[in-house]
Amino acid sequence: MNLTNITELCDIQIGRTPKRSEVKYWGNGHSWLSIADMGEKYVYDSKEEVTNLAVEECRMKIVPKNTVVMSFKLTIGRLGITEKDLYTNEAIAAFLIKDKNLLLPEYLYYSLKGYNFDHLIDRAAKGKTLNKRKLSEIYIPLIPIDNQKKIIEILNKAENLLVKRQQQIEALSALKQSVFLDMFGDPIRNDKKWQTYKIKEYSDSIVPGRNKPKSFTGHIPWITTEDLIDKGVTYKSKSEIGLTEAEIKKVNARIIPRESVLMTCVGDLGRVSIAGKDCVVNQQLHTYQPTECLNNIFLMYFLSHQKPYMYKYATTTTVPYMNKTTCNNMIVYLPPIELQESFAQKILQIDHRLNLISNSLEEIKLLYDSLLHKAFNGELFKEEIKA
Repeated sequence: MNLTNITELCDIQIGRTPKRSEVKYWGNGHSWLSIADMGEKYVYDSKEEVTNLAVEECRMKIVPKNTVVMSFKLTIGRLGITEKDLYTNEAIAAFLIKDKNLLLPEYLYYSLKGYNFDHLIDRAAKGKTLNKRKLSEIYIPLIPIDNQKKIIEILNKAENLLVKRQQQIEALSALKQSVFLDMFGDPIRNDKKWQTYKIKEYSDSIVPGRNKPKSFTGHIPWITTEDLIDKGVTYKSKSEIGLTEAEIKKVNARIIPRESVLMTCVGDLGRVSIAGKDCVVNQQLHTYQPTECLNNIFLMYFLSHQKPYMYKYATTTTVPYMNKTTCNNMIVYLPPIELQESFAQKILQIDHRLNLISNSLEEIKLLYDSLLHKAFNGELFKEEIKA
């Protein structure tokens, strides 16, 4: 497939940042795009605006509507298409198409989305970066407009499916919180007047050992804060390390039984999960083993609403910390166990749907990446996507 240098097709324009010290440059006026404002395919709003005076005195150049913009410093390759005229900062490049009868903005967007910038990147002291000269070395396949439109249509379908699946995941995640509040009321106010108890009255607790293991050669997972699947089930460490029983015994650690509730008690307090299998945890986690009167899924969701309490009673040195006594003396309300188990079943049903949709999302991501690759290697003119 023939490649064309980007400068033959576009003028590359770099944005500017007016002096922050000049109050007259900042305020109501014109949208001024930073990398933080980018994330969606279409860019139409910004957190900050610059005044007419800033535009005039700083000689800022406008980025017209329907222009592809891309971040090229530190965060490289974040893309968008402008939905209105705006200005950008100096970490964003605008690709002003010279002739839209030769190149469509959406085709350029997808071309850059599938582009590998590694060979152009400078490994600067402050991180990865590009510059205008490097951007001028980009080459993209230039194909007839009709074929560009076909590629755009196919990739739009795949991208819409990605968005749809992500929205479904977000909706189901929100539904779980709604189910809890509908069944049990606000856990802070206890507006349904449930009987309250200290957690230690209805749950045992296993505290991690003080010593970190020196070796990890076994299959019993070693779980830390970073490994927790928040309000889900944690089966393994992300680094997939584990311990033997001998390694556990050597540092006087204890095995946390499957179905225990795991909760962060240092730093980022109140992240909660359920142990999917027997495991060993580090000192940043506290664990609960509920009795038959307290369902572990109910307890996990209840604790997820208790962060204000946790931060209020935590000891603060360099980071917030809750000791064993604070964790075990937290107040939990105790609805009938039948109601707790009904809630748990609802959560398991929602999680089953979430897993199916998450798997579908991963498959669509693979398909999308494959389509991008094929589109810009001359292989994609007969591909179809089932919506």
